Amino acid sequence: MKRINVIGVFPGKPLCHEAVECLNDSDIIFSGHRNREFFEATNKLIVDIGEFKKFRIDMENAYKSGKKITVVATGDPLFYGIGKYISENYPGNEIEIIPEVSSMQVALSRIAMDSSAIYTVSLHGRNIQGLAQKIRNKYKIVIFTDTVNTPSTIADYMIRFGLTSYRAHVFENMGYSNEKSGSYSIEELKGREFDPLNIMILTAESEYKISMPDDSGFTKRNGNITKKEVRDISLSDLDIDKNTILWDIGSGSGSLAIAASFTDTEGEIYAIEKDAELCKNIQSNMEMSGCDIKIINGIAPEILHQLPDPDAIFIGGSSGQIREIMDYSYKRLKIDGRMVINLTTIENFQRAMDYIKSMKLKADISQINISKLTPVSKYTRFVPMDQIYIIRVVKNE
Repeated sequence: MKRINVIGVFPGKPLCHEAVECLNDSDIIFSGHRNREFFEATNKLIVDIGEFKKFRIDMENAYKSGKKITVVATGDPLFYGIGKYISENYPGNEIEIIPEVSSMQVALSRIAMDSSAIYTVSLHGRNIQGLAQKIRNKYKIVIFTDTVNTPSTIADYMIRFGLTSYRAHVFENMGYSNEKSGSYSIEELKGREFDPLNIMILTAESEYKISMPDDSGFTKRNGNITKKEVRDISLSDLDIDKNTILWDIGSGSGSLAIAASFTDTEGEIYAIEKDAELCKNIQSNMEMSGCDIKIINGIAPEILHQLPDPDAIFIGGSSGQIREIMDYSYKRLKIDGRMVINLTTIENFQRAMDYIKSMKLKADISQINISKLTPVSKYTRFVPMDQIYIIRVVKNE
């Protein structure tokens, strides 16, 4: 055996020969309380895996003392399991992983569902915020739950964001004598209680797709919104991917942040808006669009200190503080990060240019004039939209 051995177990399945050898040859065994039934009484030192912070300390102390360690995990330790932490924090040549079937594999086998197109997400010990854009437009989803994010709580959340076209399969106590399962509509899950040891599978009941709403469908003030044509250019300049941390400063209706969520599904999107009433509009527009971004009600740049360093920043509103916001934002921007500014007035454009020149920054600058074909009486003509200046800055070393 190696210095650190991680063995997977599953209810109703006997330990394999290699796992038994690891337990027998260990100096110390880490195991959750439920998994202790898998090995007989032993004189080995057994440490309970409880709070993760304490486990990390106990694990480090055991490793430094030179002890042979076995960690007992449920299912596949490398699939949303403790094996990931161990493999990332200890030498690979000192680790042996002996997996068992995962709870997901067993749950899928119960309903004979192919796993090749499954999207998985864990809410175990995690905040549910952001789940909407992760699962929106997915057709087969496995969710790992916990005592806070229960199937009922998840159903309430999905209803709020319009994600109701699913059938939910909930599996409780898999492998144990009291195993049971059920199939429910999302509405039927509301208020229903399940055993804390459960896993949830969602299957789309119809071919559907949630798309970015038309600009006319957004709740907004005085018709003010970053128009689709300008928004598309700005999003291209922001060059976001699915894991981007994005600040949308002066978010207004939230249209750019919401549009970004269709690409940036796994990252963090912050809609920063000083007007509390506009924040309510952003919330409404989010729920209509099936996305759950973080709304920050406050004045930039002061409010920005509480946010993580961004990969991309969009500045759509500044309330006369464009230079201050650009300066703070650029300093917080990660290396190779992108800052994109939309401006409509000559005064703000001049302030932005003064800052760029004073900092000797390289910038791509465009003046965008777009006209849309519009009916006028029995005729049609091209009506110009507001002229927009778009500035793009990429942060270098």
